[in-house]
Amino acid sequence: MIIEQIQLRHFRNYEDLTLEPHEGINIFFGQNGSGKTNLLEAIHYCALGKSHRVNQDAHAVMIGETAASCSIRVRGSLTRNEVSIRLQPGDLSVKSVWIDQKKVHRLSEMMGVFRCVIFSPEDLALIKDGPSVRRKFLDMMISQVSRPYFIALQQYRVAMEQRNAILRDARINQHAISPMIADFERAMAEHASLILRERIRYTDSLKNESRRLYQEISGQKNEIFQVSYHGFLKPEEGVDTFLQMLESSREDDLRQGVTTVGPHRDDLNLKLNQKGMKMFASQGQIRTAALSLKLSQLRVLAESTGDQPVLLLDDVMSELDLNRRMNLLREIGNTQTFITCSDESDLDECQNHRTYAVRNTDGKATLSEKQTGPVSEKISVSEEPDFS
Repeated sequence: MIIEQIQLRHFRNYEDLTLEPHEGINIFFGQNGSGKTNLLEAIHYCALGKSHRVNQDAHAVMIGETAASCSIRVRGSLTRNEVSIRLQPGDLSVKSVWIDQKKVHRLSEMMGVFRCVIFSPEDLALIKDGPSVRRKFLDMMISQVSRPYFIALQQYRVAMEQRNAILRDARINQHAISPMIADFERAMAEHASLILRERIRYTDSLKNESRRLYQEISGQKNEIFQVSYHGFLKPEEGVDTFLQMLESSREDDLRQGVTTVGPHRDDLNLKLNQKGMKMFASQGQIRTAALSLKLSQLRVLAESTGDQPVLLLDDVMSELDLNRRMNLLREIGNTQTFITCSDESDLDECQNHRTYAVRNTDGKATLSEKQTGPVSEKISVSEEPDFS
């Protein structure tokens, strides 16, 4: 996939911007707080309908404005689409999604229209933090290639919230658990079967690729990075087994007021040379492992769809030594990539790219183009995008 145009209006600290990026590597450098990451956030919105940084859409609207929008025009191997997200904060906090200038009514309808992978310093949490971070990593990856998975995930959560509400009500009011709980358990089990199957399948796809990438980026052939899925059920077990587990856990769940078994408690096991990375890995090893997972995600999405996703690298290069930077640049050679950095010299080794200086003046971001590598297309940065 190639982003042909990005348009922002009142998005974060961008008042009006139209950008036609290079098909290869695009580098945005500037001081912290200038607005570099805001560009990547806008692209991420157009892929998944939400920010990778915050949960509140209101934060993406420029201070003092009543609405914001971010749009991209993207070209795939067989398609060309326009995706636009329009945000209107306030009591109702309205967010609307438009594809090819037509409003869609469900977030699931935008899944797969445009795909991207982002890596930022916060993604070290993939290795260092709890299971929820790794589940989110899997869910976001699979949702971009499987709308049925995205829908199953939503429906599972709805059914689980209803089951939890029944448990809390029974505990607070000291009465028997409503027999309706069985209906919600049935709904959970049916959706859990698809969720588990797809997570295991895509983890298997990640496994070999992430091991290879770890060794390529680190240059350490004796370090073996291992990824495996740790689930509440075995692959051969199904709906009936999960239903039995939910029924057996009701009394324990009643005491806690939440559902304690299911795919919402699963995890990825990450090891280096047979040792758990969270406990034994160095900072350099953790960083390389997290980057390897993200690049593996890129490869898996490309193989699953036939289109290479767009890669977003937020303030990554300064944390890598020269050898790792060179190895990373080789790996992303055929991928449209957007890279932010505070020091342009971090990308001295990059030969085929286009760079932009990002500056913040009076709270508003501006871009100025600075070509330092061979390019083939003309870039345009204008001040008045057309969202009609």
